[in-house]
Formats: sequence, C-alpha cells, structure tokens
Amino acid sequence: MKHFNANNVPKRTFFKIKSCFFLFILCFGISNAQNYRNAKAYIMDFGKNELYVKESLMEYSISIIDASPQDRIENTLERIYTKLENINETLLRNDRGVSGDLDLRNSFMRLNSKTITLLKNKSLKLNDYNVQSNLEYSEIFKNFAYKESEISKYYAEILAYESSKRDFGLKYDILIRAFDRKNVFEYDAYQNLIFYKLNILDVKLMELLKFKDINKVNECMNFIIGVGEESYTKTEQMKNDFTDTSLNDINKELIAFIMKQKEDILTRYEEYVKIDLEFQKTKEAFVEKNDEISVELYNIEVKKFNAAKNKFYDNLYTVQVNKKALLDKWYFTNSDFLKRNVEFDNLYEKYSNVD
Repeated sequence: MKHFNANNVPKRTFFKIKSCFFLFILCFGISNAQNYRNAKAYIMDFGKNELYVKESLMEYSISIIDASPQDRIENTLERIYTKLENINETLLRNDRGVSGDLDLRNSFMRLNSKTITLLKNKSLKLNDYNVQSNLEYSEIFKNFAYKESEISKYYAEILAYESSKRDFGLKYDILIRAFDRKNVFEYDAYQNLIFYKLNILDVKLMELLKFKDINKVNECMNFIIGVGEESYTKTEQMKNDFTDTSLNDINKELIAFIMKQKEDILTRYEEYVKIDLEFQKTKEAFVEKNDEISVELYNIEVKKFNAAKNKFYDNLYTVQVNKKALLDKWYFTNSDFLKRNVEFDNLYEKYSNVD
C-alpha cells in the first residue's frame, strides 16, 4: 500500500503563494524631474509614471498568479525595485517640486523606500513554510506578529501618501484621484496571512507525526486550534469588507478543515502510537525470550500493529489528498479574487482633471 508522505503537503503549490503586499503601490516617479512651471505640469508626470509602475507591478502579480518559474518571478521583482531605486535617485537629484514645494515628492519617496526595503529583505515573504515550521513556537509566533506589524505599517504608509496627494490637489486646485475605498491588496494581505499561519503550523504538525511523540503532537494541535479560532474571528471581522466574499469564505473552509484534523487524525494517531509501543515491548520480549512467547501470540500482535498502522496511514492519506484539493481551491480563489477586484486604470486622463 502506498502511503501519503505527510511532509509533502504540497510543496509545488506553496511556491505559488502571492506576495500581494507589494502590488498596491499607487504612486511612483517622475520621468523628467525638474523645477516645474506649475502644479498641473508637475502632476502630469506624476500620473504618467504612476501608471507605468502600476503596469510593472501588475506584470509581477500575473507572473505569480500564473505560477511562472521562480527565476522569472525573481527577475521581475528585481526589475521593479531597481526601477524604484532609480526613480528615488532621480527625484532626489533633480526634482525641485512646485515653487520649492516638495511635500508630495517626499511622501512618494518615503513610500518608495519602504517598498524597496520590503522587496529586498523579503520581510513579508509568505512561502517559507519549511524554514518557519522548524523553529520553536516562540520564534514562529514572533514571526507572525512581525509580519502582521509590517502589513499594518506598510498600508499606513500608502494611506499617508494618498493623503499627500489629496492635500496637493487641494492646495493647487487639482482634483486628483486618491484612494478612498477599501484597499483590496491590504485585505488580500491579511487573508494571505491567515493562510500562512495555518500552513506553517500544519507543516510542523505533519512533521511531528513521524516521531510518535503524542505530547508534542497534541501541543502543536493546541496551537493550531488557538490560531484557528483567532483566524475565524478575523474572517468574521472582514466578512463585510467586500461584496465578493469568496476569499473570506475559502479561508473559513480552510480554518475548519485544519482544526478538524484533531478529530480526523489525532484519535487514530494516538491509538496507533499506543499499539506501537505495546508491540515494540512484545517484539523485544519475543527476540530475547522467544521460548516464553509463542509464535502464534507474536503473529497476533503483528497483525494488530499492522491494522492500527494501516488504519492511521490510510486515514492520513485521505486527509492529505483532501487537503491538497482544498489548497488548490484556495490558490485559485485567491487569484480569481484579485483578478475580479483589482482595477488598474489604463487611461491617464482619469488620473486627475488636468487639461
């Protein structure tokens, strides 16, 4: 009988996980930085370049959604942050703003710098399951808190830039289309973080099942239950953020599935480990004192052990197959949600009311 390898929960699809935190950067560079004659000329270059970089970010998004080879994704990523670095250098060297007013430029550069930092140090990387699952729980939860904090700070920086755009428009009587509704990428980021947390702990659980230590397995499962309950609360808080609830719904389904493993796996696992311990004692006694234990009795214990083992692994295999199907469904739902809800304007004319 071919058993499912608990450590291979499925690695190929893990690398599809999207670094969606980096996609919603609505503000970028000025191609021909100079001392502008008026605010309208200044904002025209801002708008044109903003759209240019958004297209680059969408290219990165699509490469991940379509599961492009990792080297292609990394190359796209490198082009993006190299472009951002060049923009910041150009702005710092050449941009004199409008009559010395550098508020919009400086706000843009702060967001650009934050984006570059996150892209380079991968502080919001969400596919390092195996590395993270090997850490102690204190480090795992420290990592969870850090990523959640970075999401919050990053989107606060985006909102600060949007506020700077509005202020610039009010100051110079230009209507600029600043972001004024729920940020789809921020929403997606928090949904991805729920997925990330559950899968880190699930990978750890699957690894622990190999070592037949019931206490450690139960400890991990208790952490999963805690994170699952916390995650379910967060999905309840986010359920009205978008009319499209597909991503929230699939996360609820995933939470329920991962938590239900306590019932679906651990009961049979504890039975298997208990019988295994008894069998090892019987086997040891048979080897050392085979004259005191009949072959018939030993064979009965072997059959009992094999039955418990097969029952556990058959059940684990079924759970893992169903889990893979659910993960594939989650990846599809996440990609489809972004495609349906992300709007990138193709026409520069919509950026402002500049003639």
